[in-house]
Amino acid sequence: MYAGQPVEDRQRQRRARFLESGLTVFARDGYANSSVGAICKDAGLSSRQFYEEFTGRESLLLELYEQIDRESREAVTLALEADPDATVLDQINTAVRAYVESIGSDPRKARVALVEVVGAGPKVEKYRLELRRVWGSLLASAAEDAAMQGEIPSGDYELRVLAIIGAVNYVVDGWSGTEPRPPLDDVIQVLSRVILGAVGA
Repeated sequence: MYAGQPVEDRQRQRRARFLESGLTVFARDGYANSSVGAICKDAGLSSRQFYEEFTGRESLLLELYEQIDRESREAVTLALEADPDATVLDQINTAVRAYVESIGSDPRKARVALVEVVGAGPKVEKYRLELRRVWGSLLASAAEDAAMQGEIPSGDYELRVLAIIGAVNYVVDGWSGTEPRPPLDDVIQVLSRVILGAVGA
């Protein structure tokens, strides 16, 4: 116990504060221009406390990226599983909405996960490509299931999935950082057409 609170709880709260501040600073200043000092200042904590939790900015960025990506992937997976008998278009609309709401509702998350991780260093880039492959497998599997049902043509989805990932992330980043934002339904409609065109052609 410390100040009436379990030490483990205090550590979790402190780590959460650093993650929240890292999200803010990386999105505001850019990862390349950020510093541990700025993160600590935003969190109201010391650099000693920071290095008790993370080895440096890169490890903080990686944890943030993993967290954001995992939450968005879980949201999409649940959306796809919610109504397995839905049409391809309905499933696409549902999955796109889940993804955009998860990663795009907070402009900081979109900025960090879609922009700041690119070129942040060899370790981050390797992880980014690994996660892209995971997304590719998820989307290709969904397309193959639809093809087996005769709803879209069968085929090699590898390049199509890469095109989809690039288009979706570019649009979500642009939408998330725009003020005022266009209506979410407009974004979903555009992205659904792009996806359906890529897998249905």
